[in-house]
Amino acid sequence: MKKDLSNLWFPFNVLLIIICITPSELHADDAHYKNMLIGERAATMGGSYVAVSDDSTGCYYNPGGIAYAVGDSLSGSGNVMHQMKTVYHQAIGTKDWVRDSEALVPNYFSVLKKFKSYSFCFSYVVPEAFIEHQDLVFENPLSTVKKYYQSLHSEDITYLMGPSAAMNLGDDISIGLTLYYHYRSFMRQQHYFLESTDGSYQVFYESKKQREDGLMPKIGAQWSPLNLLTVGVALDQTILFNAPYQADLSYHSTDNSTGTASLATTMNRTKTELKRNMPLHIAFGAAYFPTPSQLYTFDIDYYQAQEKGRVDVINFSGGTEYYINPTNAVRLGLFTNYTNLPQPDSSTTSPYEYIDIYGASFGYTSYSSSSSLTFGTIYTSGSGKAWLYEGLTESRKMTRDSLTFLFSASSNL
Repeated sequence: MKKDLSNLWFPFNVLLIIICITPSELHADDAHYKNMLIGERAATMGGSYVAVSDDSTGCYYNPGGIAYAVGDSLSGSGNVMHQMKTVYHQAIGTKDWVRDSEALVPNYFSVLKKFKSYSFCFSYVVPEAFIEHQDLVFENPLSTVKKYYQSLHSEDITYLMGPSAAMNLGDDISIGLTLYYHYRSFMRQQHYFLESTDGSYQVFYESKKQREDGLMPKIGAQWSPLNLLTVGVALDQTILFNAPYQADLSYHSTDNSTGTASLATTMNRTKTELKRNMPLHIAFGAAYFPTPSQLYTFDIDYYQAQEKGRVDVINFSGGTEYYINPTNAVRLGLFTNYTNLPQPDSSTTSPYEYIDIYGASFGYTSYSSSSSLTFGTIYTSGSGKAWLYEGLTESRKMTRDSLTFLFSASSNL
């Protein structure tokens, strides 16, 4: 919901950062699908895992792969620290607007059990976690503005949890199914204060909260047409059946421009049950094992948009794994995280962000006879443009960078 300021004093329409209060901000970053990589081995290979998935992480990437798990296992991973910074250059006068997100979230836990040609698993996944706490003060950002203060506090976390099952249909083919319960919790509180040089001021406060409940079924299969090559495919789509949303807004301003002070005030509450139409996701992967100590993987993720204002997206990822010796392995990965928003044009005047992101990952694993420890890091970066102000065609350069330190442990049961 955009705030209607047509009847209120608003001296510098380029000053209010509308992007903070648009409907797209109900979701921390629903314009990208690969904001957080899952697992230990998979994450450090750029998330390229559809044709591997031979451990409990396969419940998330491709449940068909867990049919080839070596034995029972218990796995857990955590992002020791996930930091993200978004910079809108010269957003307020000549000042940059910087948004930081920092989260400490264990993003994967699973238990896998083998029984002859069948495999069963229960997994818990956190594919999205954004936590922002900011207080910014700008002194004299424009010649007629004395002070601009903004406070922003938000949390947006998505959880997936549920069972998986897989079976071998032969020596070289398997199928599997995962059924995740989708739960998302979102809250945001934002406040700003603007004081002009003539003594006029604006005060704005908004509180939003939303939760989502739904199901995400995922079906997957793997096939080994050649001795050294495996291919995989997985299909999933989240279906929401509950999404209550509430927003409370208040706005107060004074106007001294005519020499007579006047006050304008508005307060309202909005409630909706509008549910997102989540994309259909199809993933294809190939894994090549040239030697027992080497692995190369490549994935293509296709997302078919189900909502107006979104476009189809194809992301790519690739990774490699090399065993230095039987107890030590290193991994590298590269991946893309393209936006699902259409390319803006010269007529764009609504708040809008257009940015494509690229990432790289690295990991090291130490193995023992019954367990493993993995340490890794994931870095992403991208640059694009942001239209911050309602009614203007002028855009600002924006950049986004993130760094994740990963720690994971697995144990054979």
